[in-house]
Amino acid sequence: MAELAAKIGINQVPLGRIERSVNAPSASVIYRLAKALGVSVDTLFAEHENDFRSLQHESARDPFLVPMDKPDEVLPSKLKTMAQDIIDAFWTLEDICNAQKQAKIPLLIPFESSRQGMEMLSETVRRYIGIEHGVVFDYFELFENQGFRVIVVPMPKTVDSFSYYDPLCQNAFFFLNSRPNPERQLFRLAYELGKVLILTYAVNRGEQIFITDHRAAFTGTKPLTAHRAARRFAATFLMPADAVSKTVAQLGIQKKHWSYELLLRIKHRFGISAEAFLYRLDELNLIDPALIEPLKEKIHKHYGKTDFGEPDFSRRLLTPNGRLWDLVLTGKEVDNGREEVVKIEQILNKWKVV
Repeated sequence: MAELAAKIGINQVPLGRIERSVNAPSASVIYRLAKALGVSVDTLFAEHENDFRSLQHESARDPFLVPMDKPDEVLPSKLKTMAQDIIDAFWTLEDICNAQKQAKIPLLIPFESSRQGMEMLSETVRRYIGIEHGVVFDYFELFENQGFRVIVVPMPKTVDSFSYYDPLCQNAFFFLNSRPNPERQLFRLAYELGKVLILTYAVNRGEQIFITDHRAAFTGTKPLTAHRAARRFAATFLMPADAVSKTVAQLGIQKKHWSYELLLRIKHRFGISAEAFLYRLDELNLIDPALIEPLKEKIHKHYGKTDFGEPDFSRRLLTPNGRLWDLVLTGKEVDNGREEVVKIEQILNKWKVV
């Protein structure tokens, strides 16, 4: 309260009276409040929480953290500091190199709040990107070619990923933990994109789209929460029904012909875990139900021995932080930006951005 009062140039006591609705603020105080809080004046007059959050996001200019997996989950302060350092570095590099800051695809896409709706959303996004039902071998490069900022950096085991939405540039920063295997990294990348799309549409509508776990307790069913919806988006984005079905058909694989080795070879094309691919095959009715449990048992046995690592011969090789370091090298060739780029390189090395 004291800090805010100092920012807007009034004493703490009258600010407290304004907060408690004892006194009405003057127009100049309202203006200074909005400026100090980084929101529009309209935001201060929102009558409902959903209206407030919608106005807050619409008027935001700086990137802000997309809600974490769980409603009560908080990003550690050290990771927030790291994220801000890297976001500032990325922005500065884009300015120095005169690089495009806006994503090439829209991040506000209407969708139905259902499992089928999330699958259709993933198909729409793939169509915008231009890959339709094709198989993609390097999703890092694919995302970076769309203008997204993908950062792979060491983080605690408890945090697989998080993202920041950039409203000014209609873009996003995706932070991935460098510790998990490539399959898990790719899933989290698609998952974070799903979270951003859910956020932008919810803000646009000014309401909560998905049911909460709290409300689900009264129905006794598992709701399609934002977390589950983002996971559904990620799974169908990485394993489009048409692409999986056509791949299986082209190879002439019959439902009873799936072996452990064949499962690993084919799932490698889609860059996902063996268990996720097995689940998708079952969902699309492309495998004999009698094979599912034996294959799942073998997969879990491997996961148990390797702490959920994927079989080595089926793992993908990825090049992380390609666009970021390309900008560093490009920036060093710009005469008036060379010194600043050297400082940025030190910051990236400090956070071990490989």
